[in-house]
Amino acid sequence: MTAAGPAGPASPNDAASPDHTDGTARPGGPDSAAWPNAESQPGSRSGLSSGPSSAGMDRRQRRTARTRAEIEAAALQLFRDQGFEATTVEQIAAAADVATRTFFRHFPSKEAVLFGDPCRETERMREVLAQRPADEHPMRSLAAALLDAAERMEPDREQHLVRSELLETRESNDYERHLLQQRWVQDITALLAERLGAEPGDPRASAWSMTLVSCFGAALHSWVVRRDGARLAEVLAGLFADTAAGLGQAADQLGAAAERAELAGS
Repeated sequence: MTAAGPAGPASPNDAASPDHTDGTARPGGPDSAAWPNAESQPGSRSGLSSGPSSAGMDRRQRRTARTRAEIEAAALQLFRDQGFEATTVEQIAAAADVATRTFFRHFPSKEAVLFGDPCRETERMREVLAQRPADEHPMRSLAAALLDAAERMEPDREQHLVRSELLETRESNDYERHLLQQRWVQDITALLAERLGAEPGDPRASAWSMTLVSCFGAALHSWVVRRDGARLAEVLAGLFADTAAGLGQAADQLGAAAERAELAGS
């Protein structure tokens, strides 16, 4: 439950010493318990003006994204062939035909390849939410952000299927998934609370985040296992619609019960 914006140039912290070949996270690196990677194509939404400098940046972004994708594909293939624990960063780098330090410019650890980078996806969601109308209901805005993530994940369905299979075989799977979803819910709750200007104790941002992230996780699982060609965005939109209809009926039921209680007490 990986949930990532356009790849940009590596930060200084991403340039690691090649000594880290055992797959462990480097000190100071981002948390590896994250939503699966959902990289969009760099430059596709950049809005950069045309010209030599923009074209050069686009080429660098495409090269960065291509290298990252090759590392990711090599790592997932090794994880599947020989197991996650038996695979080292050095082996991944060799399979992707890059230096070990290049691996660390893109991923802080081998765990980050499997689980993704939550910081990237959170920043992408922040961008999408900032573009939504200020008077729009936050749940609608969040749904748009999650549908954006679904569209970006669509071309990489097979890689997400491999991730799902690998996660199912890991002994600590349940705990890792719990951490993964908890981290993403916390990040999204903070974004919604900021958009709402919510006061401490306001339950709405947390409740809305948990509801829609749960829908996203369920839709993601359905998407990777089904074979009918359905797009993730279609599965997610249908689940959102069904959930909204059910919540509407639940609200009606609760409202009717509250009215009966009020009448009984009068």
